[in-house]
Amino acid sequence: MGRKTGVEDPLWPAVFQGDEVLLSEPRTISLITELVHLPMAHSADKLREVYNEVCRLCGYENFLRVQGGARIERNEPDGAGRSQLTFLSDRIQLSEEHTGITVDQFGKKTTGVLSTALPALGIPFLLVQVCTVRVTAAPNHFRTASEYLARSLFRIQPEDFQPLQRPTSVFGFRLVFPPTAQHPNNFNVRVECYARDGRSLYIENVGTFNSSIQPASLQEVDRNLQRTSDFLVENIVGFLSIFDRKEDD
Repeated sequence: MGRKTGVEDPLWPAVFQGDEVLLSEPRTISLITELVHLPMAHSADKLREVYNEVCRLCGYENFLRVQGGARIERNEPDGAGRSQLTFLSDRIQLSEEHTGITVDQFGKKTTGVLSTALPALGIPFLLVQVCTVRVTAAPNHFRTASEYLARSLFRIQPEDFQPLQRPTSVFGFRLVFPPTAQHPNNFNVRVECYARDGRSLYIENVGTFNSSIQPASLQEVDRNLQRTSDFLVENIVGFLSIFDRKEDD
C-alpha cells in the first residue's frame, strides 16, 4: 500500500494531505507562462524603464537585448535554477526553472510584472495565455519509472518485447484534452521517464487559454496558472496513482 505523507506540500491537493498515497508527492521543477499580445515595437528606453521597476519588485539582475525585445534574468546562487522574463514584439514570457517557487508565488510574480509592463509598453490587452507546469513524481511499487509504465500502466511483460530483438525501455505517452462547453481551454499532457532520475516520472501539462485578458482583470492570469497546476496534480497524478500498485493487488 501507499505511505503516509509526513510534510504538507503546497502543490499536493488537500484531499491527500496526511492520507495514504501511492505516487510520491509531485515536486515542481518548471513553471512557464507565455502571454500573447498584438505585435508592436518596444523601444530600448521603455524596456529599460520596465527592467528597472521589475528588478526592484522581483529581484531580476541581468538585462540582455534580444531580437525584437529584451530578456531579463536571475540565476540562482548554486547555479541550478534560473528565472527569466522575456519581452518580444508579440508576447511576454516568464519562466522559473528549478528555483523552488510555488504556483501561487509565480502567479503573484506574473501579475506584478504585467501590472508594470502593460501600461509602460502600451500593451492594451492580452490575446492568449499559455501555461506550462512541470513536476516529477516517483512510483512506490516499481524500481524505475519505465518499469511502472510498461508493467502496470500498459501491462507489457518482459517477454512481450522479444519480437523487437533489442533492449527496450518504455519512455512515455501523451494525453490531449480539447475544449468543452464547461472547460473552454485545452490541456496537453506529457508523461515520460525523467532523464535526470530513472526512478521518477516527468509530468508536464500545457494549458492554452484563448480568452482575451484586460489589464483590469490580471487576476485571470493567476487563475489560469492555478487551473493548469490543479489539473496536473489532482487529475493527472491521481490517474497515474491508480496504477502504482503491486502486480498482485
